[in-house]
Amino acid sequence: MGGRWILGVSGILLLTAALAGEPTAMAAPSPVSSGWAALIENDWYAGHYPDLPVGYINSTRMLNMLIEREWPADHILLIRDSVDGRVLRRAVGWLADRVRPGDTALLYVAGEYSFFTRDLQWAEVLPPLWRRVQSSHRVLIAETCFAERLTSAVEKIPGIALPATGRDEWDWWGLRETGGLMRGAIFTYYLTQALAAQPRNAPLAFGAAFADAVANAQTHFRNVIAQTPGALDSFHAIGQFPERLPAYPNPHLTGSDAAPPGPVLAEASSP
Repeated sequence: MGGRWILGVSGILLLTAALAGEPTAMAAPSPVSSGWAALIENDWYAGHYPDLPVGYINSTRMLNMLIEREWPADHILLIRDSVDGRVLRRAVGWLADRVRPGDTALLYVAGEYSFFTRDLQWAEVLPPLWRRVQSSHRVLIAETCFAERLTSAVEKIPGIALPATGRDEWDWWGLRETGGLMRGAIFTYYLTQALAAQPRNAPLAFGAAFADAVANAQTHFRNVIAQTPGALDSFHAIGQFPERLPAYPNPHLTGSDAAPPGPVLAEASSP
């Protein structure tokens, strides 16, 4: 299958469809030490889950936050709806070719759990790729069901990994007809809100934002989702009853004590 690189929103490099060959042109890296990000989202479910919102709302929220925080547009690679097995290799390779020691390297991936395990072959492919990124300031964010199983693949590599859910937890991505419910993933929503609220004169503190995002996601689930008639039907249909748990979702941060991705700042205020 063919594919092409185009300049997307605000000059951001956007990879569409499946990948084939090397990109013909791309913006030159900035000489300023800063952050580089590869954002991947798969909103194509082969006709399954018709109630899920589409339109790449999760990666759009992450993209908008980075642009608001003045990350250079040519430091962001955006990949959507490609199930080509080379996507992960190309995305992390793009980071490895550009990131220098001291830079932040961010990899954000959102999609169905099977997209990670089947299409991306996550556990086998990611660890050696992640080591190629020559900065200890590596940040991995996985927005999917059972996300903590995926972030554990890099737990021995310096950096930090933020899962949206725990090892045995199903993710909530909202509904197409929202009513009073949030569209898109609640973890990404609150994570980007927390990051956007941090001081502008310091690097993004992903660890502090993670704690804030989890607390707010738990509150939203308890006070909004669990109280909305019909909202939990998809959980109940598979024998899951998260409203009976003391806290949900309940993911745990994976990180390296030796090399955190940035200074730990005061906890960002809730949105």
